[in-house]
Amino acid sequence: MTDAHQVRIAQARGEADAAKARLMGTVEEAKARLAPKTLAGHAVQAAKDKSIVVADDTVTAVKEKPAMVAGIAGATALLIARKPLFRGLARWWRGNEDTYETNGRRTRAYAEEDR
Repeated sequence: MTDAHQVRIAQARGEADAAKARLMGTVEEAKARLAPKTLAGHAVQAAKDKSIVVADDTVTAVKEKPAMVAGIAGATALLIARKPLFRGLARWWRGNEDTYETNGRRTRAYAEEDR
């Protein structure tokens, strides 16, 4: 073998070693980016950023249209409390909250000793 041939082989090995080092660096970077802890951290940060934007938009909407927001809040409260409200209205409509109707007769809801 000639000296020129050995020089080319040494250059090729040097280039191969440099390429291997770049590849290993890229693999380590990919591992770091794809680590579950890193991905979770990015997801949490994205959720925080989005919640800040939504909160800001909500405040702006409330300032611009307070009547609409009050209506939506009232409707939501009525939806959540619909069962107790309906029971109260039914008792009010019947006239006496201590009685209820059975077989066409009004009867006391509670026995005297239960009070």
